[in-house]
Amino acid sequence: MLSPKQFKKPIMILNMPNKKLSVIIVNYKSADFLKKCVDSIYDRINSAVPFEIIIVNNDIEEKLEMILENKAEIKIINNHKNLGFGAGNNVGAKLSQGEILLFLNPDTEIISLEIEEAFKLFEKNEELGVAGSRLYSRDGEIEKWSAGYEFGILDLIKNNLGLSRNKKFWQKGNLVEADWVSAAALFIRKEIFQKIGGFDENFFMYFEDMDLCKRVKKAGKKILYQPNFSIKHIGGKSYPEKKVQKADYYRSQEYYFKKHRNFLEWLTVKILGKLFY
Repeated sequence: MLSPKQFKKPIMILNMPNKKLSVIIVNYKSADFLKKCVDSIYDRINSAVPFEIIIVNNDIEEKLEMILENKAEIKIINNHKNLGFGAGNNVGAKLSQGEILLFLNPDTEIISLEIEEAFKLFEKNEELGVAGSRLYSRDGEIEKWSAGYEFGILDLIKNNLGLSRNKKFWQKGNLVEADWVSAAALFIRKEIFQKIGGFDENFFMYFEDMDLCKRVKKAGKKILYQPNFSIKHIGGKSYPEKKVQKADYYRSQEYYFKKHRNFLEWLTVKILGKLFY
């Protein structure tokens, strides 16, 4: 029996993380894809890696408990409204126990056999803050915009002309340092995620990954694109209407330029956004 004196001592082990990896998935209109995503996590994560899956449900109409098996590793948080991608991930991160966070879209499936390789990157390099993944479309094509350089007005113009300099990242076969990687499948140290304040919730959808990576680099950590870790990404399933998707994209693009670029670039993007939307 414990003595009164022993009762006064805090049992610290109860508050310590006991997971290496926290997989955080924000769901909205994607219940049909979510089970395959979760199954791929169980198929691809070795039992030597203690993990948890945190699903943040931004869709009050979808009852995820009905489609997911009752596994101890899965936590489901039901929000009262659609908070957006970044804010939803922040909710999941606050409840996570893992040393490494993996933000994963619900319409993705892990292809790579060994997730341990991602952990080795973080173990070998203390300066590493974020590691991205190679994304493949449903048809097996390498997905554009999975990694790249810092984004400015010249990049915006070149992209519209089909002259993007970021193509070299998508086609790389080996590890390469990048300025940003896609949050469709993004590993990050929880410590640095907390230090920079998580995702900026002013981005409802789009550009939140570029912003996150920019702040990670500003905090002195590196961003790596790892093409050996592969993800199938169906893409765009949370937007039933293209018009709404386009509006969110231009809104986030304008906010990104206002936050990180100069006044003239921001003004140009603002004008262009009004012309094309």
